Amino acid sequence: MSANRLIKIELSKLNVHLPERRLSLREALSSAKPQVVARDGSVHTFKREELEFLAGLLPEADRDKLQLPILIALEPKLGRGTARISGEAEAKVVSQVLEKELTAGELLIYRPEVAILRRKLPTTTQYLFLW
Repeated sequence: MSANRLIKIELSKLNVHLPERRLSLREALSSAKPQVVARDGSVHTFKREELEFLAGLLPEADRDKLQLPILIALEPKLGRGTARISGEAEAKVVSQVLEKELTAGELLIYRPEVAILRRKLPTTTQYLFLW
């Protein structure tokens, strides 16, 4: 088995906590029990306070664009302690939460910012491990 294949298998194991399907913020807000089913079959529930906080950061029209959970992508090629937030709406709200200027459709954040983001949005963010 090649090293790359082995790495992909191990990463898939690390990412079993990720949802099979992400929800839009609008879907989550309209649900009595906002949650997603993870690849391992477990259920991940979103806290309503976080959903309402996120809704306050976005215009009504963008609530369909924001996909939850917001994925914090950790990739070795970005460098140690660096993470990527992809998606226009996702990058927009994360930049507001961190009070960081947004320059493109994705945002690079660093370890101290990841800690702040996870502290403020523990149920609506998740790590994604990439190679």
